Amino acid sequence: MADITSFETLDMEIENVGGKPVVLEALWGGDTRGWSLLLYVYTVSGFSFTKRTTRHFLGHVALPEEMEQFTDGRPSVSFLAEQFGSSASKKYNLTFYFPSPKHADEDCPTWEERHLAITCADCHKLIIPTDSPYLPKDICYDCHLTRERDKELKDDEPCDEGVHMYMCKDGEYEHLGYSTYFDSFTIAPFIDEKVKKRLTKNPVDVVELGREDIIELKCKLEDALSEKLKSYTKPVINERMRKFLITDTIEYKGKDYEITRNSNHEHMEISNFIYSVQTAEKAIAGNYIYKIYFKNGFTYRDDHFLRFIHYVCQGATNIVNINSEHKHILTDTEIMRTLKKLEQVHCVTIYNGEVSITQMGRCLVS
Repeated sequence: MADITSFETLDMEIENVGGKPVVLEALWGGDTRGWSLLLYVYTVSGFSFTKRTTRHFLGHVALPEEMEQFTDGRPSVSFLAEQFGSSASKKYNLTFYFPSPKHADEDCPTWEERHLAITCADCHKLIIPTDSPYLPKDICYDCHLTRERDKELKDDEPCDEGVHMYMCKDGEYEHLGYSTYFDSFTIAPFIDEKVKKRLTKNPVDVVELGREDIIELKCKLEDALSEKLKSYTKPVINERMRKFLITDTIEYKGKDYEITRNSNHEHMEISNFIYSVQTAEKAIAGNYIYKIYFKNGFTYRDDHFLRFIHYVCQGATNIVNINSEHKHILTDTEIMRTLKKLEQVHCVTIYNGEVSITQMGRCLVS
């Protein structure tokens, strides 16, 4: 599969195919490694009754090393493909066919299948209608997700799930983990009662574990880990299966343990316990504390606004910009009410129309 990083590379691949190029096609393909933007060329050969059109695979669009993965919210390979298509159209007088330039989508038809397609009711790109009984037939999957998100924003549905844990000292925050539910953390069973006693039911609850708490936690983790290591067995891996398994060697108390990271629950538990012990040791040695963040009464709208300010606006924006971004879903009153709520719970600051995310807000979405 050729890496097409420039029009010169593409032009050489087209020349190698031979025949008269009539259509350059760009389609998305996905696998376990991610998305690829694939290029095909349709060529015409023969005359009159022997004339035929053939589709040839050319390769996938690849980014030069200096180019970022995304540009203006779109995959950068899309911009490259459009540039290549424009150049190819000028040189060969061919048709450039790219049905989904904004989003990676495998449901778009090939050039030859376009008569079987419908137009997405929302974004107007060509799609092959889904046969899933759980998805709408008139829109693409990306637009389906957008409709679902917009509904969550409009209805202001509850969104209290999601717990973050950090190790902190002197304004420095190291993210230790995220889980949908607190019980899923490896350390949860050992601090559950202590955490419950410290919860206050504030809109944002921050439970702190100090040095003595972490020392006690470390002792409990070590005891539990010692029991688990008694039944540890080194994996015996058939050579034919080795390429399907992920293994690591972890050192603990001067001894190496080979851990299988997939298809072995006991090994994953041991790995998580060792990580938790080592993290506690680092916290104790460096006089860090643990902070665990819970949400109470948060909604999808609150969460979305924080993510919009933090990720899309790099931490700061203004009310005019927020209104413009959400005017198709929310009223100015709804937007201002949400921002005021986030200000009251110390997740954003608002001054002279400027909105900035706080450390508290970052800790809820990072």
